[in-house]
Amino acid sequence: MIADIREFVRTACQQTQNVLGPSFFDQHLVVVAECATRLAERLSADEEVVELAAYLHDISAVLDPATLPDHPRQSAVFASRVLLGRGYTEGVAREVAHAIASHSDPLAIGSASPEEVCLSNADAVARILRPAYWMYFAFNIRKYGFEEGRQWLRSLIEKQWRALIEPAREFVGNRYATALELLAG
Repeated sequence: MIADIREFVRTACQQTQNVLGPSFFDQHLVVVAECATRLAERLSADEEVVELAAYLHDISAVLDPATLPDHPRQSAVFASRVLLGRGYTEGVAREVAHAIASHSDPLAIGSASPEEVCLSNADAVARILRPAYWMYFAFNIRKYGFEEGRQWLRSLIEKQWRALIEPAREFVGNRYATALELLAG
């Protein structure tokens, strides 16, 4: 059934109202899903919950750009409805929604459920692994000028790196330094 959710999100990303662009699916959501499921193995998290949450964590922003400022909460509500409508249990829908609602900053082990920790760290890892997409986001979606966008992204990556759990840092390897070098002034 995860394939159905993945296809639902991929199709939504291809729609014209998705200001995040069609590449958002491959450049962010797939990367988050891959990293989150790898973290789930390491942290003994529910892999199904983590993968579903990874694909659905930004769904409200994909469907309606006006929700971007509040997308964690709105995506959680929408994801729960989608999952319940596709026959997932209330427990799975609730756990997915909890993970999505708290995904914006990396959470430490023990500060939240393992599923929340996996998703929040994978979301941050994806920004470090795919800085080119996030430059597109800064300049084309946020409409920053060159210097403002470069500084915004550099600050975001540095902040998220500092908060990553050690297993997530291992996925990044030397890509953190590469991302910073790319954004050097």
